[in-house]
Amino acid sequence: MIVINVAVAVPLNKTFYYLPPENISPQDVVGKRVRVQLGGRFITSYALEITQSEDSNLKLKPITEVIDDDVVITDESVALAKYISENYVCTIGEALACVIPPAMKKPKRKIKDVEIINEESLPYGFSLTAAQKNAVDKINKSVNSNAAKTFLLYGVTSSGKTEVYLHAIENAFKQNKSAIMLIPEISLTAQFVEIVTKRFGSAVGVWHSGISAIEKYNLFMKAKSGEIKIMLGARSAIFTPFKNLGLIIIDEEHEHTYKQEQKPSYDAREIAFWRAKRNKSSVVLGSATPSLESYKDALENKTELINLPERIDKKPMPKIEILSLKNKPFGGSLLTIETIRAISNVLSKKEQVIVFLNRRGYSPSIMCKNCGSVYQCPNCSVSMSYHKAPESLRCHYCGETKKLPAVCPVCKSKEVSVFGAGTQKVEDELGKLFPKAKIFRLDGDTASLKENYVKAYKGVKNDRYDILVGTQMIAKGFDFPRVTLVCVVDADTSLYLPDFKSSEKTFQLITQVSGRCGRGSIPGNVILQTRHPEHYAITHAKAYDFHSFYKEELLQREKLFYPPYCDVAKIAVRNRDEQKALQDAEKLFIFLDGLAKSFEIHVKLLGPATPYIAKLHNTHRRHIIIKGDKKNILKLAEFVQNYKQLPGTHVSVEIMPSDLI
Repeated sequence: MIVINVAVAVPLNKTFYYLPPENISPQDVVGKRVRVQLGGRFITSYALEITQSEDSNLKLKPITEVIDDDVVITDESVALAKYISENYVCTIGEALACVIPPAMKKPKRKIKDVEIINEESLPYGFSLTAAQKNAVDKINKSVNSNAAKTFLLYGVTSSGKTEVYLHAIENAFKQNKSAIMLIPEISLTAQFVEIVTKRFGSAVGVWHSGISAIEKYNLFMKAKSGEIKIMLGARSAIFTPFKNLGLIIIDEEHEHTYKQEQKPSYDAREIAFWRAKRNKSSVVLGSATPSLESYKDALENKTELINLPERIDKKPMPKIEILSLKNKPFGGSLLTIETIRAISNVLSKKEQVIVFLNRRGYSPSIMCKNCGSVYQCPNCSVSMSYHKAPESLRCHYCGETKKLPAVCPVCKSKEVSVFGAGTQKVEDELGKLFPKAKIFRLDGDTASLKENYVKAYKGVKNDRYDILVGTQMIAKGFDFPRVTLVCVVDADTSLYLPDFKSSEKTFQLITQVSGRCGRGSIPGNVILQTRHPEHYAITHAKAYDFHSFYKEELLQREKLFYPPYCDVAKIAVRNRDEQKALQDAEKLFIFLDGLAKSFEIHVKLLGPATPYIAKLHNTHRRHIIIKGDKKNILKLAEFVQNYKQLPGTHVSVEIMPSDLI
């Protein structure tokens, strides 16, 4: 009996046999997405191979539907799914669902291609600096020789990394090779699309989670057929099915957005290394603030370090001034007198300002002055943020929305006030201080509409706005020649979070946002407001001294045994019942600890611990941390699926999480 071996995207570590559909040859089923019935559900799955079953008594269900006309599952996609399954604790079906999106939808009729940018191509006459040319030559040599090699392009802000990328892509294009360029956020897509499509026109595709199922299908098939040669996009663009892949570029490689948090919790950088090795292609990791892991690999010659130590035309780095808020009482103006004067001075010269605060909303919490209680989200163990426009209380984790209470829900006092500041409050205060200034706010609230991001980008670029207020999405990628001042309202928002990467993220964020100014002919200045001016992340960021920060941070990581001196896994135990979550977490810890000792798996187990956010989406959480060598961590993590948890408990494993919060 001929059967089809099908991988289903469910957490069962096996594949399933199904009968071919009637009137369709088995050969016309394999390599395509299919619909199958599993239990009471119909699921999009993956037909892997034809096999012969000798058991004629098997009662098998037929495949309900063959979704694709053409083959979408290649040898590489199956091999990559196996790699993901083995390294990120998931099934082959769950891994294939990452590599080949199940939601892709074939259009019912042919869709006319639309030009993204309808402008003439940029000339190739840009003259490279000596450092840029050295970088381009090294990357091109690697691409041309089919070498599976990784480069760390460490260049200060405005040193011309983008131009290096474009020249390297152009070379790969001329060699009839394809290229993938990853960017950390969808919000950066607009300007990168403009830059890349001006160079390469219709050869470029743009992939991210915001495009439709039909657009994904069209892009996937165009990439597979070679109709497009360059894919620009966020994390999931790493799976683009190019046949002749020559180059993978990961811009802002230090960003946590390259790590998927949901199962399978893959890291796009690791997928890039795997694909480069298989396809004999080159990887370029670019950043002004490389991750400690990447920089350590470069210093140990595991990857090749390429430096761009100066800005284009030897422009000076912006001067950073630290303003201490140590003795400043809470409340009152968000900006110091010095900051207000600096903004006023810049605006008087018709220059532009970026004001940065990595916290959206008007205020992060609402507090009763009488009893001290803070209004918390009913679903999460976090305070609800006050939003002024429209007026409401919102949870930034689960999306819960409430009306602003007239009285304290605990003591019924009317002495209820907002506490702290977000970007809405900054925008409000700037509007009162500088009523003639044109201000635009760009954060998670306003950028939810794609046109607002484009509006901000083009508005500042074309001098329609004087001040841009925003969160971390304005800290990277922007190139505005007339921005000569950056004001960081509060440099401490991420500094003391209970996570081993807090100092690194603070250093990176300050360095990146500081780099947004002084990119034109006018030198830039940065004002950094902080209550911790002596912290090494702040002092080294002020001096643009990445190497000294790297050395000091490495000492802390080594002392506490954290990456890059070990690998880490985070096991999350979740249940709506707090006691069951705690009970299962404790039992699972004992279970894993016993297995580690019995099988001599050399790892360090921590926990079970209450995470920084103990309740999320009305679900209580406990974490178990495993530290050690990745092989040993994976060996122990495989046993998690054998643990019999209480009803309602969900257990997930994340390998090398971006944080432990």
